[in-house]
Amino acid sequence: MHLAELDHMAGNGESFLHRANPLSKIFMTALIIAGIVISRDTARLSALLAIIMAMLLLSGNSMKELLHLAVYPVFFSSIFAAIQLQQSIQAALAIIIKATGASMALLLLISTTSYVDIFSFLSLFLPSILVDIFLFTYRSLFILFDKFENLMKSIKLKGGFHPLRLLFNIKNTAGMLGVLLIHCIDMSERMYRVYSLRGYNGRIPLVKNSRSLKPVDFMLTVGAIIILTGMVIPWSL
Repeated sequence: MHLAELDHMAGNGESFLHRANPLSKIFMTALIIAGIVISRDTARLSALLAIIMAMLLLSGNSMKELLHLAVYPVFFSSIFAAIQLQQSIQAALAIIIKATGASMALLLLISTTSYVDIFSFLSLFLPSILVDIFLFTYRSLFILFDKFENLMKSIKLKGGFHPLRLLFNIKNTAGMLGVLLIHCIDMSERMYRVYSLRGYNGRIPLVKNSRSLKPVDFMLTVGAIIILTGMVIPWSL
């Protein structure tokens, strides 16, 4: 499960990016994505993508897993790029590079920053109930994915799945999803009772990040500003 892999990378990494303040990483990611959105120059976009890939290498995370995830934006953006081929090859390439660069920038943030730190940042300007929903959903995904995998294995072991019997597979899959839905409802009720017993009153207290800024945080911030400036200002100047 890719989500579990990313969570493991963020929680167990020891690179300078993992030790950096979450605020500086979120700020850097926002500026990088802004530069990707604004620029239409394939050369600049390619250079920015190379910088992002270099930072992913420096993070020490599994490039095999991250590059595997990069296949998705490349595939889906290629559909829109095919439409732009009528206009120019440069426009088509720009679409693919933009999608890949934005996704890899977010992967850089998620794979080096704990989800608790991200939710703590979101709680600064989002309603507490919305942050709680995000937190509950994120934690529940791991349980539901594990339950889904176990149900699929059970169906296959009992002969309930056959590659050549489409209607048979759909029938059994629908039954499995029904069981999973019942499990979701039961799990949500049980989770609410557990949190209520532990004093939940409509808000999960998230500890605000109190780590002081380090030289690496200033480097990331200044580097992101330089990148955004380079993506916006014409090179002719």
